[in-house]
Amino acid sequence: MILLSTTMGLAAAVFLLTAGYLFGARQGYAAREQLRRENLAQAEDLARLRERLAQQIGEGEEGLRAAIERLLTPLVQRERLSLELSDLKAQAGRHGELTALLDQIAEKGNFAAVLLSDQGGWPIAASRQTRDLERLGAIASLLVVVADRIKRDGGTRPLSLMIHDEASQVTLCRIFRAGDQGLSLTAVSTGTQLTPTALDPALGKVEGVLTAPGR
Repeated sequence: MILLSTTMGLAAAVFLLTAGYLFGARQGYAAREQLRRENLAQAEDLARLRERLAQQIGEGEEGLRAAIERLLTPLVQRERLSLELSDLKAQAGRHGELTALLDQIAEKGNFAAVLLSDQGGWPIAASRQTRDLERLGAIASLLVVVADRIKRDGGTRPLSLMIHDEASQVTLCRIFRAGDQGLSLTAVSTGTQLTPTALDPALGKVEGVLTAPGR
């Protein structure tokens, strides 16, 4: 009888221990599963944050790159124009060379018109695509008068003057001398951003043709 009671007591104890272990194991599994789900959710949130941050950085870099390109484009255009006009081809003294030279200036500078005129605005030569020579000559003459007036009023005589009109055209008039003759080289641009010295690289070739022997 005592043996039976002892055996039943031991069995009950084992049962209680096993039940406690299983209950604890279930509780531990549930806790681990909850922790796993929380870690997975945090990992997903972190991945989304990283993706969003990378996208924002990418958009910021793209915006910065676009801003830099907008700033550099005019500088690149001006440098390209300067290099192009420094490499004009002209044979001094040849008949009609001035027109060919002005055609090159118009082509390389993407100008709608290029006019070489005297100080009175009378055309000496023009690029073949130039239209309304009289009007362009009158503008050049007026700008020369303005430059002379500035000098007479005690200022330093301008070498170039620019006009930006309502049609977004820019007219650049470069005043210079070839020998003892006062001249102006005028260009009309509809796209290229010009500086007051944009036509300077071409002056040497123009002067060379004008002052060549036999002209």
